[in-house]
Amino acid sequence: MSLRDSLAHDAFEALQVLDPVTVGSDQPVSHAFELMRARHVGCVVVTEHGKPIGIFTDRDVLTHVLEKKVTLDTPVVDVMTASPETIDEGSTVADVIRRMHHGGFRHMPMVTDGGLLRGVVSVKRIVEYLVEHFPSAVFNLPPDPGQEQLTREGA
Repeated sequence: MSLRDSLAHDAFEALQVLDPVTVGSDQPVSHAFELMRARHVGCVVVTEHGKPIGIFTDRDVLTHVLEKKVTLDTPVVDVMTASPETIDEGSTVADVIRRMHHGGFRHMPMVTDGGLLRGVVSVKRIVEYLVEHFPSAVFNLPPDPGQEQLTREGA
């Protein structure tokens, strides 16, 4: 199957969607930071009754917390991106890529038909999916295909 066919037909599960890291809206920014650091993720999803009401990303850290000098005791609801766009269970990989590209998102929550949070897809997972379809081309590609080594590297 070609990459184009795979993108159009593979369900979003092919992206190996991560279990979501969640926080409540009343949790402080420091708690969200700690979860992101401990779990090595770029976002936490803010939920109420299992449904996403916001997302707090590494980008929010830069634009809301550091730039505006918000204290770490501030509730995450005050600095999150409210009402994040989501992907539903019927989406294909192509749908996910298209929505993330058009929205400029690096992370998107995935929800069930009932709107409950199911997972988070990231750009990293999309890149891994693409690499699986043509690994030899990606792993063997020099930084610049026309590049020639004129001198020896190293000592």
